[in-house]
Amino acid sequence: MAFVSRICATSRGSTIDAVGNGRYRVCDRDSHCAEVNGLWQAYETLRQQEQRPG
Repeated sequence: MAFVSRICATSRGSTIDAVGNGRYRVCDRDSHCAEVNGLWQAYETLRQQEQRPG
């Protein structure tokens, strides 16, 4: 099992976790997750998730 490291958690409940090999898991408060390559893409994905209405 790979070591997962929490990179950030926002006040809206979104998180970014490093999952290894330059990949990051981005989850919203409803646990809808996306796995992306690179920290920049992870932050962009998080930003888009948090701009969605809901």
